[in-house]
Amino acid sequence: MTSHSTPAPRPRTALVGAAAGFVLLAGLYLVLAPWIAGFGGAGVLALSDTLVGLVLIALAIARTATRRLALIGWVVPVLGAWAAVSPWLLRHGGETPPSTGALVGNVVAGAVVVVAGLALARRVSS
Repeated sequence: MTSHSTPAPRPRTALVGAAAGFVLLAGLYLVLAPWIAGFGGAGVLALSDTLVGLVLIALAIARTATRRLALIGWVVPVLGAWAAVSPWLLRHGGETPPSTGALVGNVVAGAVVVVAGLALARRVSS
């Protein structure tokens, strides 16, 4: 009688899964951030966060579904960098500025996406 054991998951697969999970969570935060963090009258920032968050969620789901998405590895860090700097780039004179929580949330979510995206890019290219 032979014993069948499943091979242990490779660290590379675990890293890609964790990175995609962080991108998914950060994307969910960005979609919900206008209601969680108090964006005030910063409507353009709220729209930007919602769109970027939805794209990140879609890319994270697509990345877990297939390994053949080389483009995701380079799009995700760019979207993360945009999320981090967009509160300063999307300010308009007549709008109420976003709260400190909104600024910090965007920077943290953007940094998480950049780091996770670089991990995905590194794993896709190797």
